[in-house]
Amino acid sequence: MKRLIVIFTALFCLLIPATAFAYNPLSGACSAGDGEQSASTGCGASSSDPITGKDGILEKAAAIIAGIAGIAAIIIIIVAGIMFTTSGGSSQKVEQARSAIIGSVVGLIIITLASTIVAFVAGKV
Repeated sequence: MKRLIVIFTALFCLLIPATAFAYNPLSGACSAGDGEQSASTGCGASSSDPITGKDGILEKAAAIIAGIAGIAAIIIIIVAGIMFTTSGGSSQKVEQARSAIIGSVVGLIIITLASTIVAFVAGKV
């Protein structure tokens, strides 16, 4: 039962950014009435910003941090898998390995969500 709750919660959290991208509150404000694009900063005129723009410093730093954390989580999963196979039937070692795997999978989900949130916020700023 707990596994189902965790799985559904993770799927729900992964689908939240998709619904946030579905609606653009500035779509009506950016047209000038005669079909031309407005030159307002909220309408995408400042997309070449080196800090928050596409491929800006903020997104690059978030990608590097997420990559390092993701690699660390994968290494923890591998080490926990080795601990699990070499436990020799010890319930304490099996429980430690299982908790390490669960923790690293939750960490991967948090890393993915954080990277998505940073990309979303940087794209809207």
